[in-house]
Amino acid sequence: MKHFLLFIQVFLITAFVSAQSLQELEQKYNENKASGNTNQVIFYLNKIAYKHWNNGQLNEAAAKYNELLKLTEQQGNTAGIRNIHTNLGLVYSDLTQYDKALNSFRSALDIAKQQKSKPAMASAYVNIAVVHQSAGNEKRALENTEKALELARELNQMNLIKTCYGMLAETHKKLGNTEETMKYFNLYSSFDKHLKEQEMEKMKKETQEVVKQAQADKQKTVSELNQEREKLKATADTLEQIEQLSKEQKQIIRLKDEKEEEMRAKLRSEEIIRYLLLGIAAIIFVFAFFIYRQVKQTKKANVALSQSNEEIKKQRDEIKKQSEKIRSSIQYAQRIQNAVLPPEDMFEKYLSEYFVLFKPRDIVSGDFYWMTEKDNKLIIAAADCTGHGVPGAFMSMLGVAFLNEIVNKIIENKHVKSLQASEILMHLKEYVINSLHQKGTAHESRDGMDIALVVIDKNTRELQFAGANNPLYLIRDGELTIYSGDGMSISYNRDNTAEFTNHHITTKPDDLIYIFSDGYPDQFGGDKGRKFMSKRFKRLLLEVHKESLDKQKHILDRTIMEWKKGHMQVDDMLVMGIKMDFKTSEKLARDQYDWSNKKVLIAEDTEANYLYLVEALRRTNVEIIRARNGKEAVEMAMEHNDIDLVLMDVNMPVMDGFEATQNIKEKKRKLPVVAQTALNISDVENKAKKVGVDDIIYKPIKLKLFLKIVGKFLG
Repeated sequence: MKHFLLFIQVFLITAFVSAQSLQELEQKYNENKASGNTNQVIFYLNKIAYKHWNNGQLNEAAAKYNELLKLTEQQGNTAGIRNIHTNLGLVYSDLTQYDKALNSFRSALDIAKQQKSKPAMASAYVNIAVVHQSAGNEKRALENTEKALELARELNQMNLIKTCYGMLAETHKKLGNTEETMKYFNLYSSFDKHLKEQEMEKMKKETQEVVKQAQADKQKTVSELNQEREKLKATADTLEQIEQLSKEQKQIIRLKDEKEEEMRAKLRSEEIIRYLLLGIAAIIFVFAFFIYRQVKQTKKANVALSQSNEEIKKQRDEIKKQSEKIRSSIQYAQRIQNAVLPPEDMFEKYLSEYFVLFKPRDIVSGDFYWMTEKDNKLIIAAADCTGHGVPGAFMSMLGVAFLNEIVNKIIENKHVKSLQASEILMHLKEYVINSLHQKGTAHESRDGMDIALVVIDKNTRELQFAGANNPLYLIRDGELTIYSGDGMSISYNRDNTAEFTNHHITTKPDDLIYIFSDGYPDQFGGDKGRKFMSKRFKRLLLEVHKESLDKQKHILDRTIMEWKKGHMQVDDMLVMGIKMDFKTSEKLARDQYDWSNKKVLIAEDTEANYLYLVEALRRTNVEIIRARNGKEAVEMAMEHNDIDLVLMDVNMPVMDGFEATQNIKEKKRKLPVVAQTALNISDVENKAKKVGVDDIIYKPIKLKLFLKIVGKFLG
């Protein structure tokens, strides 16, 4: 897998490998070091390091690059520092010193983030993934490759997307994930084929340009010969004109003599004027002296002001530097917090439909969600820790760690059948009190958390719920039922012997449950700057509960963003929605469709998005044709009478998806059109309804939901 490291550029100067020997380079290096020429020292030291590396002398190369790193850091050359870290990472990778390689690549990544260079960030993630793969840490390799892929898609760098798919296929192969291996290998193959076709087309165009240029050069030569012929003719005419000019010249000389006599008379008059001007100049000089002295004093004052401004600028830069360090530390804490939250594929694995709306107020959050599975039982929690930002984030990470330990201990000491939601909360409360040394004294901290926790038996759909200040909402047949949590938090209370209530609920496959923190209903906004409130929140859930869970998330997100417009977010927000149906899997969802006699028109201008849709439909046997803009989509829809469905990206060149849909519907009203978009949901719905769109798929596309919507129209 090390061949993927070739994606990274080494320090630019080493791209021009000198023909000088190592001895000659070291001589030049020593001469410039003795004379104190730092720039030349860096120049030759970089060549020496690369020479050692190229000769296979890896330890010597690492030593020279480390020496070069110190000099470059002294100069503050950020781009050079990043490239040297990258070179060091590559050398350490060759030495199989993977810890050092990771440190170097992570340093390069941090600098790339400071520079906001997304191409450099993607490159660093690729290198980090390769090192993890070489070290046998496939899961970390997957995480970093997926980050690189996300940036590559955002940059629309097709070669980098192809590279990431190849790495993902190789990593899943080592993990034994046959399904994922085939998925990413097919994506890699599709991109590779597409890029090679583009390269061939480019070569063809370049050849045509060469022929065109040769023809233009030939035409230019013919034109130049014609011009020379015209010049020769003009020369003959010029000789005739010279003879005429000679006669005229004699007449000019006579007139010139007369003019000179007039000039001598004029000079005598000008001499008098010159003396007069000298007197005036003397007076001006005196005034200029006084003005000069005044200007000099003004410049002195400006220098003092400039020095004062420079000091202010230094202080400003120092404050900015400290602020960036603090922000960088918090962003690192965010990555740690995100790492302990359950990944999306865990929800996809066990839940038929769900959503998690997670909106931290700051970079890190005091709210957290948690999920685990033990022998067909799902334990899911939504919690709100004391505070928000960094303090709340620390409590959230304690909460995750405690919940994992508590569930494992209960199963170890009893049995999974003994899991009770109320008992888990009692143990969690005990852990928090003991870890924070809470004894109920007047001046100690009251840190803790409010939480809603459910235990679900996937086979029987029996649900247990226990809550600390937070409720559970259940919607069945259009009615909302509230199961209240107990009025005490996960922290020290006056009566620490009071137990949490364990609610038992028998659910149905179409039931929807919602657990959440208080951040959403407590958000200020609206015309009068009031809270959203639980009453409005419940009404909103009842209005949207018939929509898919994915669309419910979009509507809840849009609603609260419109509500708080002009107001600060006051708290972290967390809302989880779950449909009580656990029967399907991604593989079943993909394999149950056979559209071998159907044809789909995909209108998509972005290559990465188009190839993803092709891969999503690959096993359905459907025939696919493509349009690259709205105008082309309309023409193809009119030309082909056997199209069964149009997948229309709403944001395209030449003609957008809304206008294209309107044109199609005017001629073929019964042809279904499904819009795909990442735009604001309210804008899209209003425009889609006007032009006759039959359904909408929101990006990022979820495979099961995508196939379900397409299946409504293809059968």
